[in-house]
Amino acid sequence: MRKLHFTHYKKLQFDTPVISHSFSLRLVPHTDSRQIICDLEKVVSPAEHLSDVTDEWGTTMCIGDCYYEHDTFSYSVSGIAWVKDTPYIEGPLHPIYRYPSELTRPGACIEQLYQQADIPATEPVERAQAWMHLICEKMSYEKGVTNVTTTAEETAALGKGVCQDFAHLMIALCRRDGIPARYVAGYLYGEGETHAWVEIFDSNRWFGLDPTNHCLVDSGYISLTNGRDYNDCILDKGFFRTPGYEIRTVKQTQQVSVIVKDI
Repeated sequence: MRKLHFTHYKKLQFDTPVISHSFSLRLVPHTDSRQIICDLEKVVSPAEHLSDVTDEWGTTMCIGDCYYEHDTFSYSVSGIAWVKDTPYIEGPLHPIYRYPSELTRPGACIEQLYQQADIPATEPVERAQAWMHLICEKMSYEKGVTNVTTTAEETAALGKGVCQDFAHLMIALCRRDGIPARYVAGYLYGEGETHAWVEIFDSNRWFGLDPTNHCLVDSGYISLTNGRDYNDCILDKGFFRTPGYEIRTVKQTQQVSVIVKDI
């Protein structure tokens, strides 16, 4: 097994003080048949209340609140991951992964890709790899042309996007092909930021593929959370108010650092 140390840090700066800040954070990698997580350290500031809950997809989610005025918010999580050099994760199938979701619902562009593809393979893993190859032929990686609300259908029409777009498109094609598929968010060795990839279900286990990098998942991948699409895997979200409950736009700037290294 490969021994990796990971650190994920994020700081938000608000242009005006905020109050009544409630947040939910999916920051804790989980132990499964492919990875073992240990020596975990987590810091969230400011926070007057913190608790860990498990979301409907089995991910540990840290929820909390800060009611007094503050103009910065930060969190960090670090730990050690022992990771097997395999794309497989043992686990059951939830039937919802067979069906389209909000961000992976196919339209005319995806249907055209599907109908034009010539995939002779019959096994789910082989067919999923063929869909990954097709995406890498048709798509180009480009930042700034999509956002977190971009759907798989819009990505197919654009022919470009980032890791979450590649993942959504592959999920849409696999589900259209009758292959259960789910979205995975986590860390990738050497990436410097969070990453997204895909797992498809075959023979009582999940098989990881990364359409952005055109490869199978290996010991450089640390899984944080999974779900139907990006909306189920948002790593941090929250809401707050301004003092006096003034209605105004609060501008935010952020600093983000993700480091995964061998130890």
